[in-house]
Amino acid sequence: MEELSDSLEKLKEKVRNPHLHSELHLLVDEARTLFGETAVKGKGSFAFYLGFFKRLGVNRVRQLLSEVKQSGAKEPGRLFWYLVSKESNTDSEN
Repeated sequence: MEELSDSLEKLKEKVRNPHLHSELHLLVDEARTLFGETAVKGKGSFAFYLGFFKRLGVNRVRQLLSEVKQSGAKEPGRLFWYLVSKESNTDSEN
C-alpha cells in the first residue's frame, strides 16, 4: 500500500497554471484537453470556449461534460457541441 507521504509528494509535484484562476477557466481547460483542442484564435480557442461556458453557466457545463465523459463517445467534442446546440435551441424556444 502506498504511503501517505508518497501521495502528498505527488500532489506537491503538480504545477498549477496561474492563468486558470476561476472555476470556469478550469472547466474550459478540462474541456479543451478532453477534446484535444489546440487552437489559439477562433473556433476551438480558449476564448471561444469561455464565451459559450459563460452563457451556459458552470453547473450546466459540468453536467454536459460529465454526460460526454460517461458516454464513451469516439469524438467527445462533437457530442459536446451537439448537446450545447440542443441546449441553445431549447433556450430559444422558451
